[in-house]
Amino acid sequence: MNHPPATVFSPVAWHMPDGRMLTLRHIRVDDTTILTSFVRGLSFGTRYFRYGHGDHAFSADEILRICTPDPRECVHLRVVETSGAAETIVASARIIFEAAGAACEVAITVADDWQLRGVGKRLINALFEQAKARGHIEMHGRILGTNRRMIEFMRRCGFTIGNSAEGPSLKVARISL
Repeated sequence: MNHPPATVFSPVAWHMPDGRMLTLRHIRVDDTTILTSFVRGLSFGTRYFRYGHGDHAFSADEILRICTPDPRECVHLRVVETSGAAETIVASARIIFEAAGAACEVAITVADDWQLRGVGKRLINALFEQAKARGHIEMHGRILGTNRRMIEFMRRCGFTIGNSAEGPSLKVARISL
């Protein structure tokens, strides 16, 4: 399937009830430092659930590759907290478009202090819109079976959850768009 070019996505800013300013936007090449800080700031458990091991760290080359995705293959969004001129990533999500077919894979990570505050829901909704705009009809994601919080989040977002072909220790969340 030939994927259409990247869709236009304008940053979206909002204030949290506590007054903090958040902005949902595309990842940028200059996000390498704040992305590294984001991953390092995640708890061992959050890193484990996202990356499969809690001591995960990216090399400089990996961070640069993540911050410069090919828009024909991937949409990578961030939610950043803005304080003056400084930004801090509080959540990250991406969809990877599969080479054949009309499905895409989703991955989402929300910093521990920002979980259960609606940030993930905004991210997933933005990814739904990006996938639909490119003609995709299904989104799916893989979740460790012990990651109850993510499983429940995906259910609340409309995904169905089932066992993967590898067994019940790895779940697959699916949604028709």
